[in-house]
Formats: sequence, structure tokens, C-alpha cells
Amino acid sequence: MKLKLVSALVSLVTASSFSIASESVANNPVDAALKVEGAQVTLTVKDAHQSFTPAFVNSARENFNNFHWQMGGDHSVYYNMHMGEFLPTAFAAPNPDYKPLVKNIDARLAHLTVNTKSKGEMTMEDYLADEQFRTQGFMLIHKGEIVYEAYPGMSPTDTHVWASTAKTTVGTVVAMLVEEGKVDPEKDITDYVAELKGTNWQGITVHQVLNMSTALDNEETLESILNPDSDVVRFFAASFNSPRAKTGEMETWMNVAKGAQKLEGEKAGDHFRYASINTMVLTKLVENIENKTWTEVFEERVWSKVHARQPMQFNLTPDGMAIAVGLVSSTVEDMARWGTLFTPSWKAVADEPVISQAVIDRIRNSGDPKAFVGTSKENSSLHAYNEKADYNAYQFDFIFNDGAMSKSGNLGQFIYIDPARDFVGVMFSTNPYHSGFGENKGPALMRSAAKLLADK
Repeated sequence: MKLKLVSALVSLVTASSFSIASESVANNPVDAALKVEGAQVTLTVKDAHQSFTPAFVNSARENFNNFHWQMGGDHSVYYNMHMGEFLPTAFAAPNPDYKPLVKNIDARLAHLTVNTKSKGEMTMEDYLADEQFRTQGFMLIHKGEIVYEAYPGMSPTDTHVWASTAKTTVGTVVAMLVEEGKVDPEKDITDYVAELKGTNWQGITVHQVLNMSTALDNEETLESILNPDSDVVRFFAASFNSPRAKTGEMETWMNVAKGAQKLEGEKAGDHFRYASINTMVLTKLVENIENKTWTEVFEERVWSKVHARQPMQFNLTPDGMAIAVGLVSSTVEDMARWGTLFTPSWKAVADEPVISQAVIDRIRNSGDPKAFVGTSKENSSLHAYNEKADYNAYQFDFIFNDGAMSKSGNLGQFIYIDPARDFVGVMFSTNPYHSGFGENKGPALMRSAAKLLADK
């Protein structure tokens, strides 16, 4: 068996990116993690529609930690839909007037096809129903209306973890602050996060943190994930209230950040290296600038203006920081509402423009295609879309030259925003990266649907 591991809370990873032979992982943490009760896939995602027994929930609770969740097994299905039971949670309230999105289902979309490595060409309808891909919720929005939806493994009122697609909320709010003149993206990050003065973060610009090109040794790779004392593992242990493996001591995420080391022979801005701790630093920047918690800022600036079904849920670190890097939960429809704020049809979800054209332009015009070349994200965009994205920017993994923006998340979460085509696609899943799972062609279907509906 080959094991494929995605870095914590991160991205859609290709089938080849993190593949390692069984003989080389006989004693590694992944092999051990897969032996824990609830780590393997024995239930279908359709089982998420049913009630879980108290014995199952108790087992999930006893075994809960970041690494166990990322195995994508039976317990992960429960974690993804009930993260508020396991970590402290803050709620950003929506507009009190809930307005369902209009449904205008387009029958053509069910018959769109996509080429998969594991099962060949499939229609969208068949792909979403196939347990191989473990999709739980899927929705397409065009001109502010629902044109396709499927709930193979959850109900419309269920909430689900966004994983790293949530990073788009942080990048966008920082873009708002830049447009308002409260943040200069070319200034040193330590000008806004003074807690990091005197560390290796000094000399790195806000822009470089936004684009994850810090030249610090905290990139989420297979090697760093399998190193129990890497900055990556320590960061997530601190966030999940787990002790440092090497010492058994509890750490804060900020202390881990302060200890980041520089990469030899690389300058900030040179290369896109994915690291969730960058997003946490930006979340702290927002709190310092606004003198409010992240959840209060997001509620005030965004969610209170959106006619959403439910509050946005932000899980918290032990010291009370919102883990906006990925531990954010909502319904499928509410996630689609977030994306719709970027489109010309924003009036379908809000009474005023929440995300200005200037903010959208800043995000799309702030990438560096050269820094994107040769990265794992460039490669994973090809596997997700069957075409390569052009660059990344402001916490969006994939930006295309036609203006489409998207972000992946651990275990197969995805959001695709295509303002020019007035289109949004979102999906939730619990798709592990081992035992033959991990392929995700939902993004390719989203982009094909956008082109079909816009006839371009």
C-alpha cells in the first residue's frame, strides 16, 4: 500500500506529491496513526446522514488530535461536522434576516464530464455519488442562484469544517485594511505584529506573508509533517492544545512563530512556500490593527451583512486566538454565500457591497508568477483542474489569468470564485490521502461548469 499524506490544514495535494512506499514508512507516524481506532475508512460518507452512537462519539473524543483528524477516517467525518464539540468556538452572527438562495437548477450540469485517474471519464452526477471521492456537499452558484447542488454525505443544515479554504477570509480582510490605508503591504510585518520584533520575521513584508514567500523554515511538507519537532508540527500541537513532542511541554503558537529559522540561500519573496502559521500571524495583525478579536472583526465587516442561514464558527486556540487558518465551519450554502460576495451578483446575499472591486483587484494583482513556478501548489493545480493556475496571492492558492480565484483545504474542501463568469463553486468532503483515496476532480468540474454557463 502507498500512503499519501497532506500537510496540516492545507491543501489539495496531488496523487504523486507526497507518495511514499510502504517499506519507507513502516515506523513513521502515519503508519502508527492509521492503526488508531477510527483512523481508517470503514463507513461511507452517506453514513454521516445517520446518527452516530454514543460509543462512536466517545471513541472519537478519546482519540481526538490534529493528526488523527487528518487521517480522514471514520472519526474525521464526525470531527468535520462537529468540531465545536472538540475545541472552544466563537460565533460570528449573520444578518438576522435569513434569505434562502434562489434555486434555478440547470439540468445540463449533471452530465458534465471529467477525466479521473482512478475511474476514467465520469459525469458530475456520477462523480459526486461515488464513494471513491467521498464528497459530502457540493454547490454551484451562477448569477446569484443555485444551479446545482448535491448532498451525498450531509444535510443542507449541517455544518462542516472549511479547512484551509478559510484562509481566504483572512487574506480578504487584510486586503480591506490595505485599501483603507490601515496597512501598508510593503511594510515590515513586525510593524503590525510587534510580538515578532527581534525575530527572523523582521525584514519580511506583510505582502510576503500574505503570499507565503517568507523564506522561513516552516513550509508544510512531508518531511516537516513527519518530524515531530518541526515548527509545523509544533504549531498545530500548540493550536490543538497538545504538548510539544520533544519536551512534553505546552507551547503557544506565538512562541513557535518566534523561533522560526531562515532558509539558507533564499530571500523573502523568492518562492511560494505554504505555511499555515503565516495566516495566524496575519490574523494577529488584524486583531492588533482593529483592537478586536478576529471573530468580532469578521462579524462586523462581513457576516453581519450577509443573509446567511447560520453563524460562522471559528474554533480557538487555548489562548483564545481564532484558528482562521482552517478551523472554520458553516453550511454548504453559507460557504457559497462567502464566495458570492466576490461576484457581480452579491446582492443575492447582502444588501450592500461587502467586498469591493478594489479589494478583488488588489488580491488578483498582487501575485508573482515567478514565485509560483515549481511549487507543489502549481503541480496540484494541474491535478485538480487538469490545467495549471498562473500564480497565488493573498492566501488564495490558485489564481488564473482570466481572474478566477480558488483555494483548497485538507481532506478535499474547495472554493472556486470566478467573478468574470459570475460563478462560485464550493465543496465539502472527507477524502483521506491514503489507501487509494485522495483524488479530487471537483475543482475541474467547477471550472468546466463556469465556462459552460458563461459560454466562454
